[in-house]
Amino acid sequence: MLLGALVGGLIGLRSLEPSFIAGNGGKWVRPENDYIAYLVAWNYYIVDDWRWPLFDLPAMGYPEGGSVLFNDALPLASLPTKLLYKAAGVRLNPFGWWIFLTYVLQGAMAARLACAVGVRSLWASAAVAVLAVVNTSFASRMGHTALSSHFLLLWALALHFESLRRGRARIWEYTLLLSLTILVNSYLFAMVLAFQVATFFALWLRRQLPLRDLGSAAAGMAGVAAIGVAAGYGVFLSSPSTMKSQGFGLYSWNLVGLLVPPRGIFGYFAGVVRDGTHGQYEGESWIGLGSLTVLVLSVLLAPRQILQSVRRYWVFVAVLLAFAVYAASNLVYAGSVLVLHYPLPQFVIDLGNYFRATGRFIWPLAYSLMVLPLALIFRTRAAFIAIPVAMLGAYMQLDEGLPGLSYRRTITMQASEDLIETPRVDGWLHQHRRIFQYPSWACGGLGGSKRTWGNREANRELQVQLAAARAGLPTNSVYTSRMLKHCPTEFEWVQNPQLEDGVLYLLSPETVATSPTLTALARSNACVTLDWTIACSRMWALIAEEAASRSRAAPPANPPAPAANKGKRD
Repeated sequence: MLLGALVGGLIGLRSLEPSFIAGNGGKWVRPENDYIAYLVAWNYYIVDDWRWPLFDLPAMGYPEGGSVLFNDALPLASLPTKLLYKAAGVRLNPFGWWIFLTYVLQGAMAARLACAVGVRSLWASAAVAVLAVVNTSFASRMGHTALSSHFLLLWALALHFESLRRGRARIWEYTLLLSLTILVNSYLFAMVLAFQVATFFALWLRRQLPLRDLGSAAAGMAGVAAIGVAAGYGVFLSSPSTMKSQGFGLYSWNLVGLLVPPRGIFGYFAGVVRDGTHGQYEGESWIGLGSLTVLVLSVLLAPRQILQSVRRYWVFVAVLLAFAVYAASNLVYAGSVLVLHYPLPQFVIDLGNYFRATGRFIWPLAYSLMVLPLALIFRTRAAFIAIPVAMLGAYMQLDEGLPGLSYRRTITMQASEDLIETPRVDGWLHQHRRIFQYPSWACGGLGGSKRTWGNREANRELQVQLAAARAGLPTNSVYTSRMLKHCPTEFEWVQNPQLEDGVLYLLSPETVATSPTLTALARSNACVTLDWTIACSRMWALIAEEAASRSRAAPPANPPAPAANKGKRD
């Protein structure tokens, strides 16, 4: 594991710029897209009072409020940094450190998985670390800080095999793993939990699950549930409809995404479509050219042992296949071709929409195909065969992945463009107590029809949210993974738009142009028109009225001089 961690750390240092890791430079100076969402929630969280549930944020997206959980703002790291801020007033951005840590732990847990299936080789440990770190499933998720914590999946796979090999469940470690995972990401928690259940089921089939272990597991799950409720996941019980989104069947896995190289093989398959729904980037899971080479060689070198392993660990294989079926959804694509469509009842689709990005559930299968074939070769073939295979696989994986490593280092060095004239907006924020944006992000946003995810309009609006969060001002507008905003209530404001004291109003130019009441407001002395918003404040109107009043009361600036000889002329 130490060797795997070292390999992962070296690749992480190659991929990430140091000031990005430290959290105070590079992209963090002025981030974009999801990076902004994480910082928004984190900035609100550390300055907020202590609440119950722990991660609720009433100021973020008022009046409905928000949560660290549903902004993927890494509760596990946000909590200690809040303690630090409360104790010492220090803002320590945890996200860069966490991303680097995922590289380290990704390598360590890949090596542990190889050990868990009986391989004791430094060559194998180093090679599987390379395969598990330099691949699309992991590397492409850097922008999703919490979701990129794939070491938790590798940890769960290792625990499964360790438990089966020793004939006893590692209950305390499973409890620790689940406790940590529920404070990282709900998708990863669902996958880890499934492997814990699979482990217990497999041990039960082998008559290796005593009642005392079941009691310990139940106590552990009660503790994990308590952590979930404390964090805020109780909303799944109190208001489940708010946690449901849309996208089942859209954000799925394309069958070619796992084993077909994006650049093709010797010129073949290079033009294969990998996204048949325009949402299957969620299931992009190319295991890497080195991993594919090792997989093919394992089939050639040890076909009988592969079949024996499938029969022996059929519960594990069944879970992987179940995840693959769910990842593909009921609209199964191979390239651009819809190869299978089977209808599902609406209630099943509604359940699926709680984890709408089903393509992510292909990751356990992807990591199994990266690590286990090489481990099998080391177990079944002599070192003079296994070591060259490991070296070849690691070399090919690195050679293919180097451009991606360089690209990621470049983007972590770059701050994006200032799209909101930050000094001016910061000055406005310090003059007010809260922000009201109309429409809010969930109800149309400042960009209106011109806004698409990732473009200038979207990032401009996100920069406003980050400026508000850094200033600690409540805002009604926030981008989050679960939209809680009740737009009909918000739309009532436009019928009689009154300005309140201490509130900065940001209006969409597109919406103002179609609303007579907002058009009249925008023409008043309470508003300032910019290219991207109309900003209004009652304070500005009062200042303008006072200035006008003083102007009317004051004598003329250049009064006529009195006539000194007026009496003589008379």
